[in-house]
Amino acid sequence: MPRYFFHITDGKDLPDHEGTELAGIPEARTQAIAFAGAMIAEQGNTVWNGSPWMMNVIDDAHNLVFTLRFSADDHQKQSRAA
Repeated sequence: MPRYFFHITDGKDLPDHEGTELAGIPEARTQAIAFAGAMIAEQGNTVWNGSPWMMNVIDDAHNLVFTLRFSADDHQKQSRAA
């Protein structure tokens, strides 16, 4: 089974040194979405600062397979500060 690496950038680089063995790209996409959702849930309010968040998924041959991008802006917080 191929191994996929889920490298995160959210203001700092968080490389995935272990990777995950998955059947193929569809399973890697499912894993990426689940992993991203869990990270966003764990980080709570820190995701709302407007900084871009990115996950590059690399295969075991070091090829970029796909990228997830995410950012969130709290417009209520910005309007209260003005």
